[in-house]
Amino acid sequence: MNKINLLLFVYIFLFPFVAISQNPIVLVNADSIVGYKMNENPVRDFIGAVHLRQRNIELFCNKATHFIAENRVILIGDVRIVQDTLVLMSDYIEYDGNKSVANSLSKVEIKEPQNYLKANYGTYYFKNKLANFFDEVIYEEKNVKLKAKRVDFDRANDIVYAFNNVKLETDSLILLCDTLVYARTTKNLSAYSNVQTFAKYESLEILSGCMLIDQKNKLSRSFNKPELRLIDTIKVESDTTKYKLDTLFLFADTLISETKDTVTKFKFIHNVKLFKEKITTIGDYGELHRESQWGYLVGSPFLWYDSTEFKGDSLYFVMKNRKISFIEFVNNSSILSPSNYDTLYIHKIQSDTLRIYFSDNKINHILGLGRVKTNYFLKDEETNEIQLANYTSDSIRIHFLDNEVNNVVWYGNVDGEVIPEIIFKKNLSNYYTISKDFLRKKPKLY
Repeated sequence: MNKINLLLFVYIFLFPFVAISQNPIVLVNADSIVGYKMNENPVRDFIGAVHLRQRNIELFCNKATHFIAENRVILIGDVRIVQDTLVLMSDYIEYDGNKSVANSLSKVEIKEPQNYLKANYGTYYFKNKLANFFDEVIYEEKNVKLKAKRVDFDRANDIVYAFNNVKLETDSLILLCDTLVYARTTKNLSAYSNVQTFAKYESLEILSGCMLIDQKNKLSRSFNKPELRLIDTIKVESDTTKYKLDTLFLFADTLISETKDTVTKFKFIHNVKLFKEKITTIGDYGELHRESQWGYLVGSPFLWYDSTEFKGDSLYFVMKNRKISFIEFVNNSSILSPSNYDTLYIHKIQSDTLRIYFSDNKINHILGLGRVKTNYFLKDEETNEIQLANYTSDSIRIHFLDNEVNNVVWYGNVDGEVIPEIIFKKNLSNYYTISKDFLRKKPKLY
C-alpha cells in the first residue's frame, strides 16, 4: 500500500464521524496527520507536502488545519490553489469549502496564461470566478499594466474593475482615474472621475470626467468638461538661453479621438474653446488633424488675438511645428480692433474672407478678400489729426510690425472717403456701429 492510500485509509477508517458534505474537502497527501477536537468538532492538522482536493479544485501547502464539520481549511506556507488554468498563491489562505471561497490576509497572487493579478490581501470566489483584491493591486496582461487600491476581476465575464488611484499603462498611453472598467474580450475601457491620459511618445494630454475607449477600433470619447493639451517647448532668447512650455488648450462638451491608418483626428462638439498663447477661439464644432496639424471650427466662431476680435461663419487653421501659422475665416468675416489713438475708436473691417498669416508667433499680415468694407482710423502725418477712413474695395492688406499695424493698403475698386475727427467726433454712430458684444464673449483660460 503506497503512502497516499495509507493516509486515506487512516483518515477514513480511524475517524468515521467525518461530517457529511455535498462537496467535502478530502486529503490526497500529507507527510503527517494530527487529529483532535475543538468545541466538540473534529479537527485535523496536516503537515508537510499537503495536497487537498475538492472536486476540480486542488489545494497545496506546507501545513493545513482542516475543520471537518465546517468543511473549512486553513492553508499555511507556500499555498497554491489550482482550478483549471488558474493558480491562486499566498503564504496564508482560509478556504471555505461550502462556499468555495478563498480568503487571504497576506500577499496574494493569481496567475493565468493570459494575465496576472497580485495584491496585499484579497478574496477569490471559485463558484462565481470573482476576485476582490485590495491594497497595492497590480493587474497585468500583454501590453497592459494596471495599478489601483482595489481591483475586482470578474473572470466569468472577463471584466476588470479598478478603484482609487488607478493607473493604466499600455504601449502608447498612460491613463489615471478614480474608477476604471476594462472589458478584456472587447478591449473597451471606461474611465470615470479625474480622468487623465498621457501619450507616451508625444506631449499630448486629455483630461475629463469620463472617458470611453474602444482599443480595437482606436476610438475614444471624453465627456464632462474634456480638455485636450498639446504641449510644446519654446526657445526663449535672453542673456542665457531659456525654454518655456507653450500649450494649446482645447475644450468642449464632448471630445472624440479616432485613429485610422496611423492618422489621428480629434472632434470637438459644442462649446468649443481653443487657447494658444495670445490666441483664443470659440465655436460650436471643430476638428483637429494631429499629424497634418490642421483643423477647423464652425458655428460662427470667434477668435481673439490680444484685444482684436475676428469673426466668420467658419474658421480654418494650419499649424507648423505645433505653432499656428495660418488662419482663414470664410463668409461674413469681420475684424474689430481698438485704435491706439483713442479707446472710443474701434477699427472695423468686413469682407467675405479673412486670411491671417503668422511669423514667429506674431501676426505678420492680414488679407481681406471680397466685398471689403472698412472703418479704419488713421493719423495725418502733417497735421497729426485723427481721421476715419470709410472705404469699400475688392481686397485689403494690413501689415504688422511687432504686433502693431504698420500700414494698410486697399486694392481694386476702391471707393470711399477720409473724414476728419472734427466732423465724425460730433456723432460717431452716424459713420459706423460696433457690436455691443465686442470682447464680452472672450473666455478666460481657467
